[in-house]
Amino acid sequence: MRLIVFTQGAYGERILLNLRRRAPQDWVIEESVIPGGLPVMIDDPEGIVEDMGLGGSWDLVLFMGESPSAFTLIPSILEKLKVGAVIAPVDDYEWLPRGLERQIGGYVEEMDVEIVFPRTFCALTPVGVPQIDAFAELFGAPGLEVEVVDGKVQCVDVLRGAPCGSTHYMAEKLPGTKVGDAKPRAGTLVQIYPCLASRKVDRFFGDSPIHVAGKIAEKALEKALRE
Repeated sequence: MRLIVFTQGAYGERILLNLRRRAPQDWVIEESVIPGGLPVMIDDPEGIVEDMGLGGSWDLVLFMGESPSAFTLIPSILEKLKVGAVIAPVDDYEWLPRGLERQIGGYVEEMDVEIVFPRTFCALTPVGVPQIDAFAELFGAPGLEVEVVDGKVQCVDVLRGAPCGSTHYMAEKLPGTKVGDAKPRAGTLVQIYPCLASRKVDRFFGDSPIHVAGKIAEKALEKALRE
């Protein structure tokens, strides 16, 4: 897997750190930093992207912008790269309102490139696109195996973890918890990791993304306990 990761701040940097720690050794992961101080309206996206010195062939683009103006650079960025697919996670509605998402998605589809916008990033699942699925098999919606002894969680194995690393943190802290308390504790642990998702109520969910991330972790643990 050849992966180019675009970051704009602490959100992307911490996810990149976790990917480099946990991705297979044969993955090639390169970072490209999105310029800071972007104007709200970008008149010349091609000029900004030209200064980023991009090029090469990549299986996957992971675009972790933290502002609407950053996301508007995606089509111009893709003009500079030979790429199979794009993952552009959104953990704060203000970074990418739905209308802008549809607009950018339309431009990218016209370029014959597959793109997904997971909200939240830990909700990512395979979508039938090989490059995205190769990533989503390891990073995205949590997948767990849980061993229970005498009514307590003995061990939690992470089969697939949230890209930020919160699933592994939860797995480390959960052993010793009574089974009846494990589900809510899993959600709490993910949120205090700390979760990178917004705490503001999101019109997409009608809830805050951080609470959504906690619920995703709870459901993953509940599923593992049933199995």
